[in-house]
Amino acid sequence: MTQRTARQWIINGVLIVITLSFLGVSIAPLIGGLFAPPTQQAQATNPNQNTSEQDRIKIQIEGFEAVLKSDPKNQTALIGLVNLRNQLGKVKETIEPLQTLSDAFPDTPEYRMTLAKTYLELKDTKNAAAEYRKILTTKPGYIPALQSVVGLELNDKRPEAAIGLLQDTLKTAETANKIQANAVDTASVRWILGEVYRQQNRLDDSIATYDQMIKENPKDFRPYVGKAQLRQVQGKDDEAKKLFDKGLELAPADFKDEVKRLAALSPQKQPFTNSTQTPSSTDSPTKKP
Repeated sequence: MTQRTARQWIINGVLIVITLSFLGVSIAPLIGGLFAPPTQQAQATNPNQNTSEQDRIKIQIEGFEAVLKSDPKNQTALIGLVNLRNQLGKVKETIEPLQTLSDAFPDTPEYRMTLAKTYLELKDTKNAAAEYRKILTTKPGYIPALQSVVGLELNDKRPEAAIGLLQDTLKTAETANKIQANAVDTASVRWILGEVYRQQNRLDDSIATYDQMIKENPKDFRPYVGKAQLRQVQGKDDEAKKLFDKGLELAPADFKDEVKRLAALSPQKQPFTNSTQTPSSTDSPTKKP
């Protein structure tokens, strides 16, 4: 199973760690190398930054702006402008070129994900959520956007809205997949739903969701692990062990250590709370076992 490191913009408390690790996706993957990393942005806001360096960046910005006057959708110039304005710490001024990129290249959802993340940096959750939802109107199964909206709803204490979004995605999945094959990975959407139920202490709903996953694909390791954690919390240790063993048997090699770690945790330490940490993952919308 191929993996590569993706830069991750993490929304506080988006979902519990196991959800993200077992989905194998980043919250908002970016196209590698196109946008300036946060370390560069932090350095740019340093008042001791060399003045001549700032002047050089400003000249480059003027050059890109000149290109955009004659070619407003020039991808290279727009990306360059975002990078350079970030380097100067002018985060708000990256909104316009990011919006243009998002609208001009709708088949590259990473641009709109970055735009949404920028709104979050500016404490504008309303516009951030709107951008995530724009992605879902054309790509209903785009997991990074779906997770991000779910995370925002959970942070706003709106679990029913998060659950409703996931349920609606599943209801329309068959139609979406007829229009475009594999547009919605129902197993991954159902997995997120089961984890949200689990987080909300709706254990029966969570178990029913995992059971549905097992029915649809008995070789998917994730529902066995999720159900095992619930059985462990309920004190059904023998059943939990069998489920963990089954999950470990089916898990791809790069997930076996995580399954072992979860199986070794005491019920009190099972990850039911929100986490801001995720392990390394790919930027693929899905990772199937």
